[in-house]
Amino acid sequence: MMPSDKSVSAAPVFQFTNCWILRNHKLQREDLWVRQGQILNPEKLFFDEKRPADVQLDCKGSIVAPGFIDVQINGGFGVDFSVATDSVGAGISLVSQKILSHGVTSFCPTLVSSPSSVYHKVLPQINVKNGGLDGAGVLGVHLEGPFISKEKRGAHPEQCLRTFEKEAFQDLLATYGSLEGVCIVTLAPELKRSGEVIQELTKRGIRVSLGHSMANLSQAEEAVGQGATFITHLFNAMLPVSSVKASILLHSLDFENLC
Repeated sequence: MMPSDKSVSAAPVFQFTNCWILRNHKLQREDLWVRQGQILNPEKLFFDEKRPADVQLDCKGSIVAPGFIDVQINGGFGVDFSVATDSVGAGISLVSQKILSHGVTSFCPTLVSSPSSVYHKVLPQINVKNGGLDGAGVLGVHLEGPFISKEKRGAHPEQCLRTFEKEAFQDLLATYGSLEGVCIVTLAPELKRSGEVIQELTKRGIRVSLGHSMANLSQAEEAVGQGATFITHLFNAMLPVSSVKASILLHSLDFENLC
């Protein structure tokens, strides 16, 4: 439910002073006005609402810039998200705290191809949460595999890789155990029955990313038509651009709805 105009206008306005912001490809010294996460035009705010800032924050000459969003991070600081323990939440919190100082304000904890038992143990322990002073926000889990190409598996353990059987989407659910809190699934679109899986994931609001794949151009086009909108580590673990054989790479450079 979208907030009403009245509730938005009642929200506090923050004015960041003594800061540098990027405008027209240059760092410029000016104030930044924000309300509920949206940047405001101070002139419009003054003339339309005739109100000053509710809170002023002195940036002391610092640069104010958007935070990084890390959509594929397998762990860090001694934490591996793909290890099944009873303290996954604590590991997520530690990484969340540590990456904030590196400019990352939100991230997707990413699991590599693993046995079903790992997903069943780990996924229920990862919760979506907003970021703040205590750490970066968790946007949701990124499941990278195990439905990927054997030839382009990279560091993913071959014994964990899976294909879609007759009941494709049910196979995926049985593997992961739950899709609660999942926001991205990386898969190889050339796998049989991947199309119906892409459609089902998309219906549930889960972004499908193409990666670790031997897909050619037509297979990539078909996957995009079925709802895929993302590519995992572009140029890595996929067929190269070739004058003889078009690949997923060529598709990514040609289609605006792939990012």
